[in-house]
Amino acid sequence: MLTLNEPLVPTEKDVLMARESRRQIGSMKFGKRDSIGMQIEGQEVSIPVSAFRLLVEAISGMADGKTVAMMPVDEEISPQEAAELLNVSRPYASKLFDEGAFPSRKVGTHRRAYTRDVLAYKQREKEARLKALDELAAEGQRLDMRY
Repeated sequence: MLTLNEPLVPTEKDVLMARESRRQIGSMKFGKRDSIGMQIEGQEVSIPVSAFRLLVEAISGMADGKTVAMMPVDEEISPQEAAELLNVSRPYASKLFDEGAFPSRKVGTHRRAYTRDVLAYKQREKEARLKALDELAAEGQRLDMRY
C-alpha cells in the first residue's frame, strides 16, 4: 500500500487518465464551497475543497508525467530528505543545515528540520532568483541591450 510519503511514479496509462481528468476538472466551477461531492464506487463522498485542490495538483503533475508525493509539513526530515526536496546534493543540504539556512536541531548525532521550514527556504530562494532575473531584465532594458 502506498503511504503518504512514498512518491508515485505514474505509468503511461496513469498519465493518459490524469490528462483526461485534468481536462474534465479544468472546466468545472466550484465557487466558494466548503466541500466537493465525489462519487467513489457508487457512493457519494464529501471532501474539503482544500483537499480537493491537493488532489487536482497531484493529478496535474501526473498528467505531465511527473512523480508525485505528498508529505506532512510538520514532520521532521533528514539532510538527505531535505536534499531531495530541494533538488540539491546531500552534502549541500547538510551545509544548509550547518549554516542555519532554516531552523534545525540535532537528535543525537542526526540533524533534523521541519519540512515546512525547508519548503519556506525553497520558496524564499525561488523568490530571490525571480527578483534577480527581473532586475537583470530591467537593467537590460535600461541599457537597451535588445535581448
